[in-house]
Amino acid sequence: MSIRIIVSDIDGCISPEESVAWDLDGFAELARLSRAASAGTSFLPPMTLCTGRPQPYVEALMKIMDIRLPAICENGAVIYDLPENLAQYAPNVTAGKIAGLRHLRQFIEEAILPAPAFTGSVLQFGKEAQLSVFSKDPSIFPAMRGQLDAFVSAHSDVQVVISASHFYLNISLAGVDKGSAIRKVLGDLKIGRDEAAGIGDTEGDLPLRDAVAFFACPANATPDVKKAAHYVSPYPSLRGILDILRRPELRR
Repeated sequence: MSIRIIVSDIDGCISPEESVAWDLDGFAELARLSRAASAGTSFLPPMTLCTGRPQPYVEALMKIMDIRLPAICENGAVIYDLPENLAQYAPNVTAGKIAGLRHLRQFIEEAILPAPAFTGSVLQFGKEAQLSVFSKDPSIFPAMRGQLDAFVSAHSDVQVVISASHFYLNISLAGVDKGSAIRKVLGDLKIGRDEAAGIGDTEGDLPLRDAVAFFACPANATPDVKKAAHYVSPYPSLRGILDILRRPELRR
């Protein structure tokens, strides 16, 4: 197996899930490795990002890390090409699905966020084709998810899949995930599944795992992700990513 691309999640991997300062020294090392990989002067193949974060956030990281391959934003709904400065919806994103998502967003804004049981939860701004609700107290997510599931069941125009990460309840369009977007990117780049590696840490990264030949995770990954991984780093978050990048499976 010769890996030609490494696809990494951001939150819980490159950066902490919590709203805290990043490990600056560790990130500087990651950026150095990524820049060298993009320039073809490293033992690593080029890297790219696959995240639930919106395109502007991803664009900034791509510039710092000199990522030249297309990146995945909004959990697979948006594909962004930095050299071309082109953001576009993934193929499975339709006008009808976007309309349904906006219907659900209105319900969240009017009925979910103001509810006393969900005090402190907020919608992540800047997204076009996915929704993420943040809470410092993820124990509220099961009750919130129950109300969202009931709304979705009652409205056929809303076609979504709901999953939780460490501090986010992520609402993605049905048929749109990290795996489908990565397969689109790999196809465009003429890179086979057996030439791709992935890194993730939560439930939303499992479709990414299915789209690549080698999948690894940091120590803070959820149990399901650890079970599915080919390698589990003994280190959390960014230090785990740096450890994973030293694996022999990822060398050119």
